[in-house]
Amino acid sequence: MGNRSVQVVVGGTRGIGAATVELLAADPRNHVVFCGRDRAAGHALSEKLGDNVEFIAADVTRPAEVDAFFDAVENYATDFAGAFNAAGVIGTDTILRGTRFHDSTEAQFDTVFDVNVKGLWRCLRRELRIMSANATGAIVNCSSVAGLRAADSLSVSYTASKHAVVGLTRALAAEYARDNIRLNAVCPGVIDTDMLGGLHDQLLTHLRAKNPAARIGTPEEVAGVVEFLLSERASYISGSAIPIDAGGLYGAL
Repeated sequence: MGNRSVQVVVGGTRGIGAATVELLAADPRNHVVFCGRDRAAGHALSEKLGDNVEFIAADVTRPAEVDAFFDAVENYATDFAGAFNAAGVIGTDTILRGTRFHDSTEAQFDTVFDVNVKGLWRCLRRELRIMSANATGAIVNCSSVAGLRAADSLSVSYTASKHAVVGLTRALAAEYARDNIRLNAVCPGVIDTDMLGGLHDQLLTHLRAKNPAARIGTPEEVAGVVEFLLSERASYISGSAIPIDAGGLYGAL
């Protein structure tokens, strides 16, 4: 692939992941390989962005699909420069959905952790195996302000899982620093995506009012930080968990 840089986005068919695919693809030096569960959205985005973008359907909760995706990434192993792990789900075990923790179910907890933590674990193992062989690379994991604090507007399982994402990021940043591999986490606040589901309008009205800037963020604003962290401009940043929330960490949620 010559001087091209291969950038991987896991969970790139919608929201922050899709915005990051678009931003990375705007640089002609990049070849973007992304995956997600929504085949129609993935193929549509790939066709829209052109030849330097490649979509492969994969669900991070299915080990065989994760392995097939990274088997394809390994075809570009020597050019593999960066990865953004964006796949995630929000839990339903929250009082805003009428569920107290003591009434929540193991299935609710497992659904969130299988995507947000175990799915990330599956991807990181493959990403770091390739990058450590090259002795270079950058990884950004998508946590949340819920990975830095707690709030009753957020699911308990989601909050716990996003704390785990920060923990994984920091532990691996320390382990792989001598391999010239950087790992960071972005911690978005309230972002205008479809992740909020049926509570979208109710939650946005509530949280917009509490945000110090009196507004919510866009996927593109998060994508810009991800692109920076994957670039050489961030060459001395590793092990960080960066809030992207207009100061909401200290006043919203």
